[in-house]
Amino acid sequence: MSVTHEEASETGDLILNSVVAQCLGLLGDRWTLLAIRDLFLGRHRFEELLQHTGAVRSTLANRLKVLVEQGIVYRNPYQTSPLRHEYRLTPKGLGLYNFSLAIWCWEHLWSNKEVFVLPPKLFHSRCGAYFTPVCSCTRCAKPVTSSTISNRSNPAYAGSKVATTVPKRRSKVNPAQYKAKDGSMFHAIDVLGDRWNHLILGGALYGLKRYDDFQRGLGISTNILADRLKLLVNADLMIRVAYQNAPKRYQYDLTQKGKDYLPIALSLHNWSEKWLTKGQVSNVILSHTCSPDPVQLDFSCSHCGEVLAPHDVSIV
Repeated sequence: MSVTHEEASETGDLILNSVVAQCLGLLGDRWTLLAIRDLFLGRHRFEELLQHTGAVRSTLANRLKVLVEQGIVYRNPYQTSPLRHEYRLTPKGLGLYNFSLAIWCWEHLWSNKEVFVLPPKLFHSRCGAYFTPVCSCTRCAKPVTSSTISNRSNPAYAGSKVATTVPKRRSKVNPAQYKAKDGSMFHAIDVLGDRWNHLILGGALYGLKRYDDFQRGLGISTNILADRLKLLVNADLMIRVAYQNAPKRYQYDLTQKGKDYLPIALSLHNWSEKWLTKGQVSNVILSHTCSPDPVQLDFSCSHCGEVLAPHDVSIV
């Protein structure tokens, strides 16, 4: 999918003011994402989360407080003398399960296998087999890829622009100096932990290619855009391709690694529409080839085909 220069501003506006942009204001933080990862991995107590995320104590306490306030996590007492609490996911938090599976799939495909420490295998108790999550359209059960998804403005949307509070600069974290006990989501967090990275990737998935189109469509300053595009190219999510020789000009095409990021973006979009819009319609409709209606994702077991639920999956 590609867009004309005239369509670039509209496409960028759909992304910058989408429900996902709201969601990134809530979840688009390295330590928040690591905490959610560990909660799905069965780590519930503060000291466990502190150890495995590598966050500073005050930072982790702050992120957990926000997750509790937003209804994603609740504090569950597990000891009365003295009173101690553990952290559990609410139904709203459990709704991020597809998002977590999408991250597992992407990391399993594209992370450095020598340092890959997410569970290398998932076990489905319903069929008694190890499996790989399969992402498909809920309606037609066919695979969802970047070539089968289209986007358009929602004519029923009448809201105002979303205040995205996108940070001015990327957090300077050197992988070699990263203090977490495991860096299992490091590549995904490099994208999601910086909201501009995710929005630029979203623009590319929706058809933006040229530097001026990203700048015009997303309203991003030139120095931040140049920095993020360089980062995404170095991470092999995008590649620079010359489209003009005199003067030399480049466009940014998605690599297969970048295209495979789509289920993460769509899972986040679906969760945001369900839990953050509060009855309001989204400004953008993402559709699969089988229907003009909004696409919904399922993650199913590669062995038996059954849709996956958190309580039916264990880690190895």
